[in-house]
Amino acid sequence: MKKFLYCMFIIFFLTAISAFAAQPDQRIEKDAYQKELEKLKKENPKKYEEMRSDFVFITELVLATLGYSIEPFDGILDEKTKIALKTYQKKRNIPETGDPLSFDTIEQLQADMNTIVYHPVILPRLHVFTDLWDEGYVSASGTWVLSNDKMGKPEQTSKINCDRHSNICTEAVAIVSGKGSERILFVDIDTYEIERWDDYEIVTKPLQSTIGCVRYVRRINRLQKSVTGIRSTIQNEDMCKGVDSKEIYMVLTDGFNVYWDLLQERNKKWRQLLNISPTLLQQLESANKEKSK
Repeated sequence: MKKFLYCMFIIFFLTAISAFAAQPDQRIEKDAYQKELEKLKKENPKKYEEMRSDFVFITELVLATLGYSIEPFDGILDEKTKIALKTYQKKRNIPETGDPLSFDTIEQLQADMNTIVYHPVILPRLHVFTDLWDEGYVSASGTWVLSNDKMGKPEQTSKINCDRHSNICTEAVAIVSGKGSERILFVDIDTYEIERWDDYEIVTKPLQSTIGCVRYVRRINRLQKSVTGIRSTIQNEDMCKGVDSKEIYMVLTDGFNVYWDLLQERNKKWRQLLNISPTLLQQLESANKEKSK
């Protein structure tokens, strides 16, 4: 219970830091932040010192979580805390100021704690049901991956039901988005008209996105028990500016494999952040390899 409260305390205060150092566009220019800090220091020294002490305390907690030995947590920027902070700053390739209020340090601490608290969602296994193909019913579930690119939001899963009598394929999509502790679940349902349903495959008509930038086609192969998709760009001007013009090819795959890859990527980043000895790091990596066998 104490460990849980400790972690929640860190997350809460880092969120507060992020809010303090952010404008509506989610970040401020470094010089603007510094000016506000200097203004506070000059006009309200007492409040500035209180805030500085709070930030030192938060930094102590975060550094301890990352493996830096700086106890006790007292909000005092003593020599031990300064050395630990400079070691962290050097490791993260940011200015070695020893100041927890520096803009670069606040941003980096927030980013690193997002990595620490993040754990990928366990996604459903791939399942393609074709036993009732001739009766006019097919279903599939799994996670979309791209065959020629990296998925922008890999933590997602889809459930597709195709009904020949209504000439419709319905796809329910759940997507987890966001960073660190600020994660949100989005759910959407798309309806595809069926263009062709023969003995071998189902192909849908193109479905245009809400804002009209791209359109999607779904294809289900009976023999291979595979589900694929194509995203074609209609336009990339005005509201669609920045949308890649190339076709994107999608494959519905086993969600557990996606989860496992995300977990390994997260663990790799996590190990890189920790301030631990090379020997202990080697032991952790060996233990992970044994678990994966």
